[in-house]
Amino acid sequence: MNNVLIVGGTRFLGLAIAEAFLRKGGCRVCEMNRGTRPGMEGLEKSFHCDKNDREAFAQVLKDRPWDVVIDTILNDADLEFVIETLKSDVGHFIHTGSIGVYGDARHIPAPEWLPMSELESEEELVFNQKLRQDQILLRACVEKRFPASILRMSNVYGRGDIPLDGWGGRNPEYFRKLLRGEVMEVPENGRALLQPGHVADLGRAFLLCAERPESIGQVYNICGETSLMLKDYIRLAAKALNAPAPVFEFLDRDTLMQRRPELSRHGLDFVCQHMCSDIRKAEAQLSWRPEIPLEAGLRDNFAWMAEKDLLSSK
Repeated sequence: MNNVLIVGGTRFLGLAIAEAFLRKGGCRVCEMNRGTRPGMEGLEKSFHCDKNDREAFAQVLKDRPWDVVIDTILNDADLEFVIETLKSDVGHFIHTGSIGVYGDARHIPAPEWLPMSELESEEELVFNQKLRQDQILLRACVEKRFPASILRMSNVYGRGDIPLDGWGGRNPEYFRKLLRGEVMEVPENGRALLQPGHVADLGRAFLLCAERPESIGQVYNICGETSLMLKDYIRLAAKALNAPAPVFEFLDRDTLMQRRPELSRHGLDFVCQHMCSDIRKAEAQLSWRPEIPLEAGLRDNFAWMAEKDLLSSK
């Protein structure tokens, strides 16, 4: 593994992936971004390029023989372009997928082999897109021998971003409300399952996948160790914040949207369906498992928010 390119490597998950490769050592890590953020120290090169500028993007992809290309931001049209541009001139292409593709799965926790189809709800458009991306890559593996792997992520938390709130967004005001001891509005009955994954654990999974050529053509769920109900996630967040134990008001989604029209209906739908997947395949084949307990990870995430003055009353 000499040359590694991370497409979208200047924030959060991309940074965690870069850090994992740099800690390992022995490879030249590059990243591509639009030039809006500086690259991290230790990178060999930062390519400033908008992926929609196809000519410039192609130049990045052909800059050198890439042993590993990692995608954190590409859509289905982008993937078609990358496959056609790289062809077989890449050692391993690793794509960031989502466990949201399992939709309303009745097999819990959802395994990678679960049959999937596009969801009917317009609110789930993002997950339909993620499903099409997976289909494009898996088809290219078979028909064009394109060396791809897919890592399906859960909702990611950790330093560098605000963790998921109880309304399906990343709103710091939600956690300020917890600190103030206010009644917390929860969509539906709060019993939907979540499986948060710490960004450092997820970043490490990309390195382990890249080190194993036998992972090519495979899909892996990469999430936290266990799942928990939304209402228990909120209780755990309050504990990590040293906030009062929350008092809940359970509301159906329509009522909650009427009360708080600024919320995303997509986000509410997200936290009202089970997001729970089986990680045993990644444990067995990649020798990966999550190392950061959820409470400790959330506590550190909130410490980062406090450092950024995101928890003080506005």
